[in-house]
Amino acid sequence: MRLLVTGASGSLGTYLVPELLKDGHQVTVLVHRTPPKQTDVAIVHGDVTLPRFGLAGRLPVIDAIVHCAGVVSFRENPGLHLSNVVAVEYATSLSVDLGVPLFHISTAYVCGDAKGVCDPNYFHGSLKFRNAYEQSKFQAECTIRGKPGIQYTIIRPSILVGDSKIAGIPPMSGLYVAMRACYLGKRWLERKAGLPPIEPHIRLPGDPEATLNLIPVDIAARQIADLVKANVRGAYYVTNERPPLMKDIAAAASHALGARVEMVPDLTPNLAERLVLKLMRDVAPYIAGEPAFDNSATWPFTQARCYGLSQDFIEATTRRFLGGRGER
Repeated sequence: MRLLVTGASGSLGTYLVPELLKDGHQVTVLVHRTPPKQTDVAIVHGDVTLPRFGLAGRLPVIDAIVHCAGVVSFRENPGLHLSNVVAVEYATSLSVDLGVPLFHISTAYVCGDAKGVCDPNYFHGSLKFRNAYEQSKFQAECTIRGKPGIQYTIIRPSILVGDSKIAGIPPMSGLYVAMRACYLGKRWLERKAGLPPIEPHIRLPGDPEATLNLIPVDIAARQIADLVKANVRGAYYVTNERPPLMKDIAAAASHALGARVEMVPDLTPNLAERLVLKLMRDVAPYIAGEPAFDNSATWPFTQARCYGLSQDFIEATTRRFLGGRGER
């Protein structure tokens, strides 16, 4: 297919575009500021926050739109609404005007604080969201589902982490934000006490048996490309089928950071732990537990399955994210 891809230079788009090219698609990338790394794509300059992406009479001939552009920000701000809600309004209008399907990248956590097992069509307005990001993605899905005449595919990845082949620095995600908060808390303790590197005990509030659905960015990109290749319609999860337990993530963090990280239900934090929680306040709700995501609808279309993550993988990608600053 001839595809118009937005967000091609982002954390996910950087991995997705090469997968789309492998499948033989002709890819045109919408560029606002940062050009993509790939040289075998066509480029049009535009802006997803403008009607028709600011392309006016410069629209290429396409068969589908793959909308990856968006902002990951957990607090309400004008840029979040503009990029995650308004831009989707323009994407849906363009899709209908051109008579081509829209593949929209949402998030698995659009289900808010739901409990139990969520299927891809779990979607209603009585949800309580944990942050502005989740709410913006919910609003975007409302826009898509309510647009008359639209052909849509909503793809809901969970939390993106590093390349499964451990190549390069992993994408910014809630996991690494939390790891960095623990690292900064450790460094604060060392400076406060005037000590050389120490191995502090950092407790975080949460259930050690709860899961956190992490998926390597390259596997997520391959699953998304497979859904595009199959040209399916509806909603699909792109998630880890055996997500790691919080106690295993804490163990990996302990090795990567040179600290003893522990998940403790009903925690009363000490001073250092309050600092860590302040630094990770935007992502703290995710370590308290999450629903299970039923991704069985995705299985028939992809062989790029994710069956768990090892502690070694989480430790190695954390070290890469911190630039090798975590000590054993």
